Amino acid sequence: MIQKIVVVGAGTMGHGIAEVAAISGFKVGVIDIAWEFLNRAKERITDSLNRLYEKGQLKERPEDVLSRIEFNISYEIARDADFAIEAVPENLELKKKVFKTLDEIAPKHAILATNTSSIPISDIAEATSRKEKVIGMHFFNPPVIMKLVEIIPSKYTSEDVVNLTVDLAKKMNKIPVRLRYEIPGFISNRIFIRLLQEACREVESGEGTIEEVDSAARNKLKLPMGLFELADYVGLDVIVDIWNVLVSRGTLDVKCSLFKNKVNEKNLGVKSGKGFYTYPSPGKYTKVQLPAESKIDPARLISLAVNESSWMIENKIVEAKDIDTVMIYGFNFPKGLLEIADELGLDVIYNYLKEIYNRGYEAYKPTALLEKMVKEGKIGKKSGEGFYKY
Repeated sequence: MIQKIVVVGAGTMGHGIAEVAAISGFKVGVIDIAWEFLNRAKERITDSLNRLYEKGQLKERPEDVLSRIEFNISYEIARDADFAIEAVPENLELKKKVFKTLDEIAPKHAILATNTSSIPISDIAEATSRKEKVIGMHFFNPPVIMKLVEIIPSKYTSEDVVNLTVDLAKKMNKIPVRLRYEIPGFISNRIFIRLLQEACREVESGEGTIEEVDSAARNKLKLPMGLFELADYVGLDVIVDIWNVLVSRGTLDVKCSLFKNKVNEKNLGVKSGKGFYTYPSPGKYTKVQLPAESKIDPARLISLAVNESSWMIENKIVEAKDIDTVMIYGFNFPKGLLEIADELGLDVIYNYLKEIYNRGYEAYKPTALLEKMVKEGKIGKKSGEGFYKY
């Protein structure tokens, strides 16, 4: 029975997760290394709760929710925790230190979760004496608004712990997507990077401009933002970090220097005021103006991401609907990636993959599953069956 949740790290993700837990009725402890971070987190939580209350989205009074949150620079407040969520920066050594401390202080029954977006859960679990009770619980930013939570078991995680974590996510009013086992980048970042890699390849090989790619993403695929625009929004340094993690852990790379060049120029996107586009001032995002027309084929734009999705399905990591849930609730897609693929035609996507693969791009080799589907005529909506039945 989970009653008290402790969050380690009071930054953007940490204080958001703490707020979500408190709104859901749990007792919450927030730990960070300095009071200035904790005080700032408390202010941000208070502001957020007041806004939710004014909009009628919060039934309780903000002060009642706040009364369930305790802030401290000491791990002692984890002594009676049933569940802990770590949300410190993406650094394996730092995370291991946090888990080692939690392992020593939290009660034996407590589950220890990490909000990492790219570090393997098994590596973190090895810092504890309760490897079977360590799990990935990846919230999306901002946690108070975004519904999606990826649940990632490591090679040690017990089935009971997975089920409890899925259940907790539901109690927090989130939509959990569970991976059968961990893979670098989980679902969200693998697909996201694949979309950006194809976008980058098209621009670098002269098949379209940055604006044309983004126009196709926004106007043809009906995505809320263009792909380069979204990369600017996330932060180009963050993108390059995730990209490097995936490649260093065995994901086939797609050669592209656009992103690295921007980072080297210190043009990191919205946060620095300039990336692929220019913004009013550092940290101030405004919607980018894009041409209405574009020669970019949306089927080609999503081809590599669809191939990656089919690899995950083929390897029984997730099912089609899980991938689509991630894209709808994690990236605000109007419909699932694989639903879009079925509409555009898997044969069209397959032909693009083969053509690009034949030009020497290893990552584009169509998966056996995609090949089989196309051979059997399961090419999407027009044939009555693709990733889904119609």
